[in-house]
Amino acid sequence: MSLRRAGFLLPLLCLVRTPAEAFQEPRRPNLILISLDTTRVDALSCYGRSFPGILRELGPITPHLDALAARGTRFEQAYAHAPTTLSSHASMLTGLDPHGHAIVRNGFPLPEGIRTLPERLADEGWDTIGIVAAAALESEMGLDRGFDTYDDDMNSKFGPMVQDRAERVVDRTFAALDAREGDAPLFLFTHFYDAHAPYAAPDESWKAFMDPAYTGLMTAVDYQIRPIKIALLDGSADPADLDAVASRYLAEVAYIDTQIGRLLEGLEQRGLLEHSIVVVTADHGEMMHEYPALSWSHGYDVFPQVTHVPLIVTGEGWPLPEGRVTQRQVGLAELAPTLEKLVGLEASLGTRRDFADMLALGPVRDDEGWPERPVHTLFAEATRSPKDHEKWNNLDLMRSVKAGGYELRAFPMRSMEPRLVAGERGIEPVLVGLLEKWDAKAPEHREEQMAEATREALEALGYLEE
Repeated sequence: MSLRRAGFLLPLLCLVRTPAEAFQEPRRPNLILISLDTTRVDALSCYGRSFPGILRELGPITPHLDALAARGTRFEQAYAHAPTTLSSHASMLTGLDPHGHAIVRNGFPLPEGIRTLPERLADEGWDTIGIVAAAALESEMGLDRGFDTYDDDMNSKFGPMVQDRAERVVDRTFAALDAREGDAPLFLFTHFYDAHAPYAAPDESWKAFMDPAYTGLMTAVDYQIRPIKIALLDGSADPADLDAVASRYLAEVAYIDTQIGRLLEGLEQRGLLEHSIVVVTADHGEMMHEYPALSWSHGYDVFPQVTHVPLIVTGEGWPLPEGRVTQRQVGLAELAPTLEKLVGLEASLGTRRDFADMLALGPVRDDEGWPERPVHTLFAEATRSPKDHEKWNNLDLMRSVKAGGYELRAFPMRSMEPRLVAGERGIEPVLVGLLEKWDAKAPEHREEQMAEATREALEALGYLEE
């Protein structure tokens, strides 16, 4: 249960605990990490942003996640380092960005010798359970390391990708939890894939979000989005169609939120939320119709629509801040060392600084102050890469560096000079130097390693196209 529900007084805790002491409880907490695949930050109501394409008032999309954020810390500026499922989840679980873990995109397994968060927690006595919803994270890709149970048993297929709906993901999670023995602390990683194309939420969900007056292309169960993309490119797209696509996407997010509510309720019934840290984030977002050539996709770019992700950290009976909104930017590669510290361990994973200081009780410094004050400098790269060259697969693609309110993007394949897209001018040489230094540490070229069924699915989704 939360500190608020348990009747604890956070101001009192702030007086009697230092930030370091807050993470040194003798009893180790459960850690619940929930990943929302392909989920834009503006799809969560608690972020308070309008969603592109929607012509109507829809009301709250994510009430369960909103409630979780209200009793925890919501990060306004959290970013993925790559807009691809496997690479981004590897960053979450290893503390490394793509140049550290060398995962190009889906279909490139995690190299041997890279330590993961579940390995670290298992060594320290946690039970480790992972439940994944899509073939992009199947055990052959290497993220099963350290999990006592890693359930990638997906028996459904929507569009070209083998995946499971959120309801069955929760069912599988409960089955794994009920099979546990003993009372060791729990690390649970649960992955929801529904927000990914083809935006095929259960009928009751997507019909609840569609404009009842709409009779266009998106009303069919087996709708085709390609005609709308073509119309978008030539400027003739019907706003009602754009609303309908956005509605189908948000229906998926709302459906996941309902199942997360069910998951949290089941955890509470099993006594697993009484002394827990709950973390919700996304591996990447999804482009809507903002850039017609990139519409309803991800992987081609590092625009904020695909790199800006939600991040919520809540202590349920564990001393973490309540009702905080943090502005300082953080990256997914910083999550693993942060979680190590939050559960009382020394940060050991990856090469990034953790952001556990932002989750200390009491006042925190939330400004960036860059370049005078060191901040979490973040790098990202696109992942739809040509195959026929000898250097790191993604070096020819769009990339970015963010630091203290500044952002610079580079466009190698378009032979364009790097461009400052946020912050005052005059800082470009510093940011260009940071990006060049990052690229100088890029891994060697890698070849894909995947089962033929996985290859066919990824090709159908566009991940492997030239």
